[in-house]
Amino acid sequence: MARSIPWQFAMLVPARHPDSGSNRALLGPHTLGIEVTDPVLAHACGLGNIDPQHGPDGIADCSAIEAALVWPLPQANARLVTIRPDADAFGAMAVLLMRQRGMAITGDRLRRVLEIAQWDRFDLGCWQDWQRAHPPLPRAAQVSDLGGAPLAIQALSAIATARDRTAKDKVLATASWLAEGLIDNAAAAAAQAFQQSLIRAWNAGEIVIETFAAGRAAHVRSVHAAGLRLGYRMAPVVLAEGQVQGRRKLTVAQFAPGHVDMKRLLADLTALESGWGGSPTIIGSPQGAGSGLSAAVVIDTIDGCMQ
Repeated sequence: MARSIPWQFAMLVPARHPDSGSNRALLGPHTLGIEVTDPVLAHACGLGNIDPQHGPDGIADCSAIEAALVWPLPQANARLVTIRPDADAFGAMAVLLMRQRGMAITGDRLRRVLEIAQWDRFDLGCWQDWQRAHPPLPRAAQVSDLGGAPLAIQALSAIATARDRTAKDKVLATASWLAEGLIDNAAAAAAQAFQQSLIRAWNAGEIVIETFAAGRAAHVRSVHAAGLRLGYRMAPVVLAEGQVQGRRKLTVAQFAPGHVDMKRLLADLTALESGWGGSPTIIGSPQGAGSGLSAAVVIDTIDGCMQ
C-alpha cells in the first residue's frame, strides 16, 4: 500500500465541539462523507455521505464498509472524511482505496470486510443464545472470561481510536488487514491492553450494572469504554453511561431489533435533549457535548418504549 494516494483522509469534529470551526476547511463540493452522522455536516459533503445505518431512514443490515464495495469512486484530490473513529468508517475508506488501486475484494478479503461489518452491527443472532454463551462475569474475572470480538477486530478498533495516528495511517493500517490479514504489533498490543484494563476495572468494582424494565434492560455505569459489551451479558437492551473525552456520554442499544421501539425512543429523547442520533439498534447523546439528561429520566423513557 506504499503507492501514492489520490485522496485526503480526515476526521471531522462534532458541531457542538469548541474546535468545530476546523471543519470548514474539510467540507465542500469535493468532500465524500463516511458515517458523518451530524446532518448539518453531512449536508456539506458535496460528494454524498456513505452512511446506510444512521439517520431516520437508516437500515441496520448494511454497514458503511459494505456500502463502499459499490459506491462510485470519488475523483482524484477528493477529501474522505468521517466523524466516527471506528473500524467501519476507516474500513470503508480502505475499501475505496483498494478498489481505486484495482485490488479485487473477493475471497478472504471479502470475508474480512464482512467480519468488520458483522461486528460493527453487532449482528450476532439471537440474544438468548449469545447470553447463554456469555454469562455475567464473575467479579474475580480473567481476560479469558471476556469472549466477544476476535483480537484482530479489537486491534482495528484500537487503530481507529488511536490519537497518535493520522487518518491516513488508520486507513492504510486497516487496508493492510483487509488485503493481507496483517495487524501491526502496536495495534495488537493496544487491544490486549484494553482487555486487561477492562478486567481490572471490573474486578475493582469500577463498573456497575443494574437491571430495570423487569430485567429486560441493563444500566451500565463506567468510565471504561465497554459498557454495551458487558451490559449485553445481563439484558438485550443496554443504557451505557460513561465519559468520552471528558464529556458525559449516554448510549442506548438493543442487541437486535424488536426489544425496544428505537425510533420512538429517539424521538422522545430528542424532545428532551436535541442532538441525539443513531440507527435502529443504537442511539447516542449529542456528539461533542456532555449530556444533561439524568440516568433516571433516560431509564423511564426507555421503560416506556420497551416492546
